[in-house]
Amino acid sequence: MYSNNVLLRRFSKLSVIATIILIFVGALVKSFEVGLSVPDWPTTYGYQMFAFPWTDMVGGIFYEHGHRMLATVVGALTLVLAIWLGFRESRKSIKILGYTALALVIIQGLLGGLTVLFYLPTIISLLHGVIAQTFLLILIFIAFLLSKEFSNHSFEEDLNKKYILWLLSVIYIQLIIGAWMRHTNSGLAIFDFPLTAEYWIPMFNNEMLTVINDWRFEVDLPDVTLFQVVIHFIHRCNGYIIFGLAGLLGYKFLKDKNRCSKRIINNVYLILTLVVLQIIFGAFAIWTLKGPVITSIHVVNGAAVMGATFLLLLRMSDLTLLKN
Repeated sequence: MYSNNVLLRRFSKLSVIATIILIFVGALVKSFEVGLSVPDWPTTYGYQMFAFPWTDMVGGIFYEHGHRMLATVVGALTLVLAIWLGFRESRKSIKILGYTALALVIIQGLLGGLTVLFYLPTIISLLHGVIAQTFLLILIFIAFLLSKEFSNHSFEEDLNKKYILWLLSVIYIQLIIGAWMRHTNSGLAIFDFPLTAEYWIPMFNNEMLTVINDWRFEVDLPDVTLFQVVIHFIHRCNGYIIFGLAGLLGYKFLKDKNRCSKRIINNVYLILTLVVLQIIFGAFAIWTLKGPVITSIHVVNGAAVMGATFLLLLRMSDLTLLKN
């Protein structure tokens, strides 16, 4: 049975919100390229993290050190949540989810430290970003299993669930590709939108690469390789697939919306809205030459698209066995 502990339910939701904020702050660190503004770890210029003087939190240190402090807060919230679930929850499944979230946040903290100690290696930075998104999904799952909605709703299998699974899978892959693009400095490997280096149908040849690098020279950016251009293009193409799948999902649910609850329909509308916003934010990230704030909003909105889609999947799935 579900937990009737109001404080625990609210605490789980607080953990989700704090994690979304942390993803945004982490994106700011990368967007401003200040990941090595604090060169040591786990200390900050030799200080214990929370003893570092506030007056010295300037420039890139403000973002990087602030990210570390917020990450520590999220870690503490997750520790409390895991212990709380261990003592108050009778369901073994949700206890395991709590312990899994705790393990992930510990791994995430270690990866964050390794990115500093090894000077931002791509593979570790990529894993750091992917685990952050996975951790968010686990917290959403926990919050849903603790909710009144989960306790009161009778789940039934729905044929449209396959469209949700398709969309969620492609979104998760897109977040990996997005992290790969960001950490290989491929974010402006294609400098225009909706065109691709002044092409509607890119050829990926030396002529196209010359156009790109000539533009980058004019705006004082280093040259990119054709491989970076391909990474960026894959990210765009996958975005178009997500847009199409979201449209298909919306069509399947909304053409006969009377058979769905208002909560489900609102969830579908939320996904559609977030997907459209994601394309707009992505376009502005290009048009503003990866403006740090708009680029970070693009990152966190991507996490929101994934979270909203995962929530819809949970709402449409038969999770009866997890009630006891």
